[in-house]
Amino acid sequence: MRKRNLLLFAACVVLCLSRAGFAQGKTHHIVFAVTSGDESDWKMTVGNIRNLIAGLKPDTTEVEVVAYAQGLGLVKHGSALASEIAGLQENHVRFVACENSMRMQHVEAKDLLLGVEPVPSGVVEVVTKQEQGWSYIKGGR
Repeated sequence: MRKRNLLLFAACVVLCLSRAGFAQGKTHHIVFAVTSGDESDWKMTVGNIRNLIAGLKPDTTEVEVVAYAQGLGLVKHGSALASEIAGLQENHVRFVACENSMRMQHVEAKDLLLGVEPVPSGVVEVVTKQEQGWSYIKGGR
C-alpha cells in the first residue's frame, strides 16, 4: 500500500510539473520583411501578424517588422496603416526602418511613425534575426 501511495504521489508531481511547464508556454520569435509599396501587401502583413499572435496564444510572441525598399512607406508619416501599426506596437510588435532605404529615398528619422526605429540595413537585420533562430516571413504577396 505504501509503495502504491508513493507511486501515486510521484505521478501527481510529474503531472503538476508538466502542466506548470505547459502553462508557461514557449516564446516564438518572428521577423517579417516588408519590401512592397503596395498597401494591400501592408494590410495582408498586418492581418498575418494579428492572426499569428492570436493563433499562438497563450504562448508569447516576439515580432519584428523590417521595412525596406518600397516597404518603407508602411512606416512613414501618412501611412494608411498608421493606426494599425500603433495598435500592434502596443502589443509589443517592433517596427524598424532600413537606413539604406531611408538614404536612397531621402527619408529622415523625423519622417517615420512614432516608435519606428532605424536599423543600418534591412537585409542585414533580417539575416541577423534568422541566424539568432527567428522565423522569417515575407510580408505581402
